[in-house]
Parts: sequence; C-alpha cells; structure tokens
Amino acid sequence: MNIVFVADAHLKGLDDPNQASLVEFFDGLDGVDLLVILGDLFDFWGGDNRVVRRHYRPTLDALLRIRERGTKILYLEGNHDFSMGKFFIKTLEADVYGDCVELEVEGDKRFFLAHGDIAAGGVAHAAWRQSLKSGLMRMLMVSLGPWAVWKIAGALSRKSRQYSERKDVDAVLRDFAVRRIGSGSDAVVLGHSHVGGVRTEKSGGRVGTYANPGSW
Repeated sequence: MNIVFVADAHLKGLDDPNQASLVEFFDGLDGVDLLVILGDLFDFWGGDNRVVRRHYRPTLDALLRIRERGTKILYLEGNHDFSMGKFFIKTLEADVYGDCVELEVEGDKRFFLAHGDIAAGGVAHAAWRQSLKSGLMRMLMVSLGPWAVWKIAGALSRKSRQYSERKDVDAVLRDFAVRRIGSGSDAVVLGHSHVGGVRTEKSGGRVGTYANPGSW
C-alpha cells in the first residue's frame, strides 16, 4: 500500500507561493493508494465558505485531480482547519476526522494518525480548539457571511498559534508517540510540530515508528 503524508502547509491564499509548489507536488503523485493530510493544510478553513474556496481553488482542483486518479484521501483536522464541509466529504469523498484515527495497513499494522495539537497544546488550547469546532461558531460564521469570515480568519489563525506554540512541542509529540507505541501502535504519524523526521522507538517491549512530515 502506497501512502503519502503531508501536513502544515498553512496556505494563506492565492498569493502564497507555497500553494503553487503544493499543487505541483500533488499533480506529480502517481500510483498512490492513500493521501493522508494531517491537518493545517490551510491557514484557515472553516466550513463551506465561497471566499475561502476561491482563495484555495488551485489546491482544491489539484485534490480533485488526485481523486480522479483513484487515490483515496484521508483528512485529519488540525487547529487551523475544521468543519471541512461538503467539498471534502461529498465531492472528494474524503474520510474526515476531527481528532485522530487508527488505520489498519496491509492487514496487520496499526497506524495511529492525528494532527497532534491535542497532545501538545495543553488545556487552554483544547478549550480553544473545541470552541472553534462548536455549533455556535458555525452559526456565527454563517451569520457573518463569507467576506467577513475571511477577514477575521487571520486573527483566528494568530490566536490558534498563540495557544499551540510551544518550544518543546516536538519532544512532547515524541513522548506521546512512544506511549502510543507501548499501547499497541506499530506507527504513529503526527503533524503540528513542523519538525520532520522518522524515528524508531521502543516502549513496553515493543518497537514502532514515529514519523512527522514536517512543515510544507
């Protein structure tokens, strides 16, 4: 099974050069069974918003082309993207998870996947994340309208970073992965830290892998 992981592009709109390079990467994927997006692909995504979709149209079109080539898409929401909406769930037919998922790979391997912010962010961040994903927030975004939501998106993104930035976040995520391996996971793949790498870890008499694709 050929799986590609990507995380933390934090795309900021049509003028962001990262968007063009990410689209080029997506268009170069061939023979991939599963694309796993580990959250924060966008610096802000908050549901079905036509202005947000316009700013990210090149990436969304590239994801459509990936899906048309037969690649399944799995999306783990991060702390900058939530309520992924109809485009991801209906159009892309992606599997979308708000927090984490355990994936069985090739019949006998257990992969634990998550963005990672819940493990690293602490109580304040967990409360902030819950408020962003609440029904009240969704109602507020609908009432404000798409242009107003896009204008306040930058402020929301900065606030999210305030609750999630920690100097020791990489070490915290690694410790979390080690515990998961000890409890039965063969591999733990997280984003959020923006620190890429692949490590072999031992815990509870078991050996597993902790991987992070790092920042796009």
